[in-house]
Amino acid sequence: MAAAISAGFLIAATGAKAEWPEKPIRFIVNAGAGGAADSTARILADALSKRLGQPIVIDNKPGASGVIGLDTVAKSPLDGYTIGNSNLATYTVTAAKSLPYKPEKDFTPIAKQWTQPNLLGVNPAVPVRTVAELVSYTKARPGEVFYGSTGSGTALHVLGVLFANLSGAELTHVPYKSAPAAELDLAAGQIQMLFSNFTSMEPQVRAGRIRALAITGPSRSPLLPDVPTIREAGFPALEMETWGGVVGPANMPPAIVERLHREINAVLADPEIIRKHERVGAKVAPVSIAEFRKMLAGDSTRWGEVVKRNNITLD
Repeated sequence: MAAAISAGFLIAATGAKAEWPEKPIRFIVNAGAGGAADSTARILADALSKRLGQPIVIDNKPGASGVIGLDTVAKSPLDGYTIGNSNLATYTVTAAKSLPYKPEKDFTPIAKQWTQPNLLGVNPAVPVRTVAELVSYTKARPGEVFYGSTGSGTALHVLGVLFANLSGAELTHVPYKSAPAAELDLAAGQIQMLFSNFTSMEPQVRAGRIRALAITGPSRSPLLPDVPTIREAGFPALEMETWGGVVGPANMPPAIVERLHREINAVLADPEIIRKHERVGAKVAPVSIAEFRKMLAGDSTRWGEVVKRNNITLD
């Protein structure tokens, strides 16, 4: 009888243990509001919270080329209640400087979310309408043409450096904390050119505040069909699609990682979520965790070599 009572208490206690998640989840975005990282994180968080039954709270932590937000993720508890975004810049920045974390060791890859090209834009007052004309313009004004980025060592900085190397132009770099901030200065004429994410620059192009000269993806965008690809413009080496994904601190419980991965991929299969990504110029791109890990390793090698070869460093 006593044994039966003890067994009953054990079953009741086990059954009463709450399963993850039992409280809100913090989603750290290492960029400011309005850019691709922020917009796509909010699309995902809203739908994912419904599937998990708990709020997912976006916490924007921009600065230091995205390092501040990622460092917060790396140093968070391993209980699954703090996750964050990761993107191509995670690996270009790491190649540029020794950081307080190592992406290959200090993060748990959870899911790849999206891919997106960048746009090369200029202030409308700059008298150029093609990339070839921009090259001639910049070479005639060594050091006088200013270009922005989302921070030293980021993917957008790398594109600017590569453009200078390939064209022979001497450009002056101006780092910003976010893509929208750089675009505001581009539209105002404080800088003359900028590689920026499609999500935030496209509305500025449509409004006539920025002139787009090329898109860095392999094909033209239906949102801006008259803008040629960077390959069509004669610079295939600048072809780049950035990506966004979800990571957590290292050594997260496998069951939580697998649950998050499964639920995120289910969200990304929703036609309405696909359309929401497309409306901001992104394409959903779910893969397995193993494929995500392989892609991260490849990006680290490819862009790390570019960064080191060009002596790109963080300010």
